[in-house]
Amino acid sequence: MTDTRQQELLNTASRLRETGNVPDAIAAYRALLSEYPDLPDSWYNLGWLLRRAGMAQEAFAAYEEALTRGVKGAEEVHLNRAAILSDAMARPAEAKAELERALTLSPKYLPALINLGNLHEDLGERAEARAVYEKAHALAPGNAMALARLAGLGTAASTDDPMIGKLRALIASGTLLPADLALLQFALGRLYDSCTAYAEAAAAFEAANSSARNAAAGQVAPYNGINELRRVERVAAVFATDGGRQTGIRDPSPQPVFILGMFRSGSTLVEQILGAHGQIAAGGELDMIPRIARGLGNDPAGITAAPEPLLKDYAEAYLTRIRAMYPGAGVVTDKRPDNFWHVGLIKSLFPKAKIINTVRHPLDTLISVWGQYLHVSLNYGYTLQDIAAHAHAERRMMSHWRRLFPDDILTVPYEAVVMQPEQEVGRMLDFLGLPFDEACLEFHKAQGPVKTASVWQVRETLHDRSIGRWKHYEAYLRSLPSDPALDALLAVEQAAKPA
Repeated sequence: MTDTRQQELLNTASRLRETGNVPDAIAAYRALLSEYPDLPDSWYNLGWLLRRAGMAQEAFAAYEEALTRGVKGAEEVHLNRAAILSDAMARPAEAKAELERALTLSPKYLPALINLGNLHEDLGERAEARAVYEKAHALAPGNAMALARLAGLGTAASTDDPMIGKLRALIASGTLLPADLALLQFALGRLYDSCTAYAEAAAAFEAANSSARNAAAGQVAPYNGINELRRVERVAAVFATDGGRQTGIRDPSPQPVFILGMFRSGSTLVEQILGAHGQIAAGGELDMIPRIARGLGNDPAGITAAPEPLLKDYAEAYLTRIRAMYPGAGVVTDKRPDNFWHVGLIKSLFPKAKIINTVRHPLDTLISVWGQYLHVSLNYGYTLQDIAAHAHAERRMMSHWRRLFPDDILTVPYEAVVMQPEQEVGRMLDFLGLPFDEACLEFHKAQGPVKTASVWQVRETLHDRSIGRWKHYEAYLRSLPSDPALDALLAVEQAAKPA
C-alpha cells in the first residue's frame, strides 16, 4: 500500500513532469526514489526527463533501474536505451543489441523495427535495413514511416515504378496526419527526381513542404527573413572584434574541429572524408554548442560578458562529453551546420578552434534543402523563398566571422571537393596541422555510422551528379512569383565545374 508520504512525493513529481518543469521534476523524482526506490515507473519517468535534459549517462542508468525493478512494457525502455547509445554515446553495436532485446520481448513492436532499420542505414547496411523495413511494412501497411524509409532505399526507373504507386495510394487514402503525409510526399519527390520526372518531383516537394508546415503549426513561429538578417546584425555588432579576452580552453584535448554552414552544402561529405583520417573521429551532429548557447541565455551579449570560469566550465563539459564518446581520439569533428550562428561562442570556449565552412552553389543547396524533411525548429525550410533568405543570412554571418577570424576559418566548396579531392583533402589537413592520409580519399569504405540525410551519398565514390542539379528545376523556379531573396540567387550564374 502506498503511504501518505510516498503519495505526496509522487504527486509532486508527476505534476512537475506534466507541466514541463524538467529540472524540478528531476529533483522531485530523485527525492521520491531516494526514499522509495522500488518504483519502476518512476525510474522510467526519471530516465525520460534526464534524457530530455541531455543527461544521457544518468538517463541510461535510470532506465536500467526501471528494467531491474520489473517495469511493464520493457521493450519501450530498451528502445529508449538504444536511442541513447546510438545518438549520445556513439555505441551503435550496443544500440543494436538493445533493439534486438526489445524485439525479443515484442517481435511486432513497430518503433523498434523502424529504429533498427534506421540503425542499419546509419551503418551502411542496406540489405539489412531493407529486410527490417519490409517486415515493418508487412506488419503495418498503412504506416507512413515504414513505407517512406523503404522507399528511400531505392530509386525508380520510371514513373510506373511500383513503389511510386504504393506511395501515391497511401497519400491518396485520406487517413494520414500532416507529418505522415509529408514523409510520403518527400519520399515520392525523391523517387520522381531519381527517374528524371522533375516536374512531378517539384509538385511532390511543394506538397510535402506544405504538409510539413501544417504539421509544425503552433510549434514554431513563421520564418521572417528580415528578422533573421537583424539577428546577423545583432550578433555581428556584439562580436565586432576578437576582443582579446583569454577565455575558455586554449589547448583542448581532444581538439574539436567545427564543420558548419548551410544544410546540404557538403558538410557530411567533408566530415566523412576527415573522419577517415587515422587521427580524427567523426563526431556527427553534436548538440552541445546550441545547449551551451541556451545556457547562456541565447544572448550574444551574455556570451561576451560571461565570466571566464563559467566559459572554462562549459568548455571542459564539452570536452568531457567527446572524450567519453570517442576515447583516445586526438581530433573530433563537430558537424552541426547551424553552428554558424555560434562561431563567437565557439571561439570563446576554444580560442584556437579551427572551423571549416562548407559552401555550395546556392541554388543547388536551395533545391537540396527543399527536398528534405527538416526538423520543425528549422522553420525556413518550407518554402523556396524562405530558404533563399536564410542562405543570404548564413552568407552574411559567415562573411563577418571570416573577417574576424581569418586564420581559423577555412572555406571548402563542395564542387572543389568533388572535382579536386586530393587537393582539397590536402588543404583541409594542412589547415588542421595534420599529415596527409590516403584513407581520406577512400572515405566511402569507412564503417562508422552516418546520421544525416546524406547517409547513402557519402558511401559512394565521389561523383559530380549533384553539381548543377538545380538546372532540372530552373523552369519551376523561374515560374514562381518574384521574390527578392530568390531572385538574387537566380541572378547568379552556375559556376563552371572545376577542371
